[in-house]
Amino acid sequence: MKLQILLYMFLCAAASADTFIPANDARLAFSDFAHMAFIDSPVSTGVKMARFDRIVDPGGKGYQWDNPGTRLRFRTDASSIKVHLYYNEKHVSTSARNPSGRYFIDGKSDNAWRFTSVQTKTVRTPETLIVPIVSRTPGIHEYDIILPYGDSVDVLGITAGDNAHFETPSPRPAKRLVAYGDSITHGFTASEVTGSYAFLFAQKMNWQIVNMGIGGRGSSANDGTLIASQNGDVVSMLIGVNDWQGGRTVASFKANMEGFIKNLRKQQPSVPIIVITPLWVPASWKPKSATIDLEEYRKALREVVAAGGDANIRIVEGPALIDHDEKYFDKVAVHPNDKGFAMMAERLATAAQK
Repeated sequence: MKLQILLYMFLCAAASADTFIPANDARLAFSDFAHMAFIDSPVSTGVKMARFDRIVDPGGKGYQWDNPGTRLRFRTDASSIKVHLYYNEKHVSTSARNPSGRYFIDGKSDNAWRFTSVQTKTVRTPETLIVPIVSRTPGIHEYDIILPYGDSVDVLGITAGDNAHFETPSPRPAKRLVAYGDSITHGFTASEVTGSYAFLFAQKMNWQIVNMGIGGRGSSANDGTLIASQNGDVVSMLIGVNDWQGGRTVASFKANMEGFIKNLRKQQPSVPIIVITPLWVPASWKPKSATIDLEEYRKALREVVAAGGDANIRIVEGPALIDHDEKYFDKVAVHPNDKGFAMMAERLATAAQK
């Protein structure tokens, strides 16, 4: 940690013509998050950094501290910018990590505009990362830094030239999608955050995304209250594959889904809900505890929606969203890969607009 602090101070001092702008400065904006707090920086005394979380503690993995698609946003004429990020210790999963984020300039990105932690091991210590950004053309530009889906990252701030002019960034879309689910919604196993279906779906619909997909999550009635607390304009739900592969009874799954919708409706009686039935899973993936056909869980979801008679809930059939071919899935075959996620987002957007 001492080495990190010295390195951080050296880099800031080296940019003597630059001004450090901390995360809680009004020139910086944030969006697409569930919860944010400004806390003391561990690498610079007196500096507040932005930390994000998704409220619910799934237990043992630290996935609540992952914030897929959360954005740091600013608008400036600075020709050279450094974004200061702190990859903290909160993501403790020893089985999954994806620290790759991406930045956009004026709504566009490039394959080279990707950033990731220096440490590549699944288990690693905290580190400070400085992301250099150079404007290709003079004038005012808008910057969006998209945080990773599979790591816990704080925003320390940015450095820019002393004479840089800042403006308020353009507003994000007014409509907010709260995407609920398990590791598939969380983003695993896309190569990076912008390749996940939730990010792509929201982008195609011109919505903000509040990603509440938690790796390993199964059905829970209480999650209806959690999702409603986000006060989204649209809710999507993709859940059930962990119930299936974990051996939960269909009756228990069905009761949880009835409770989920009931609890959500207590706080949001009319918010549109898109219920996605579990995706197709290749026959090669058959956990020992999965003793019931996955179709039974899809059937249970259809029955829950039909029985409710709620005009603001629609069913989208998950198996229709991705072609039934293993090439669109990861080696952990409940997870789509980039091609599968792209196909899924495209078809989900089409279904949502009907």
